[in-house]
Amino acid sequence: HPDTAATYNNMGGVHSSEGNNDKALQMHKKALQIELAMLGEQHPSTATTYGNMGVAYDEIGEYDRALQLYEKVLQIWLATVGEQHPDTAVTYSNMGNVY
Repeated sequence: HPDTAATYNNMGGVHSSEGNNDKALQMHKKALQIELAMLGEQHPSTATTYGNMGVAYDEIGEYDRALQLYEKVLQIWLATVGEQHPDTAVTYSNMGNVY
């Protein structure tokens, strides 16, 4: 259920805040599995989870993986909310921070 995915994402956020990015990634990956099955690749919730995973990968120094995920996020936001949306801007910012 999407609410379960949201809970996993929230748990991942807590782990990330504590600096436990490996555990955060585990939670975000669980959320992603649910979202892909229930909501699909192009859903905003899926984009958020990809973004959360990108942040975690960025934090552990896996910059290429972070950028790959941010690219997915960007494509979803552009397709669903457009260029001028704040979520799109955050994604551009996250991508810039990797560099």
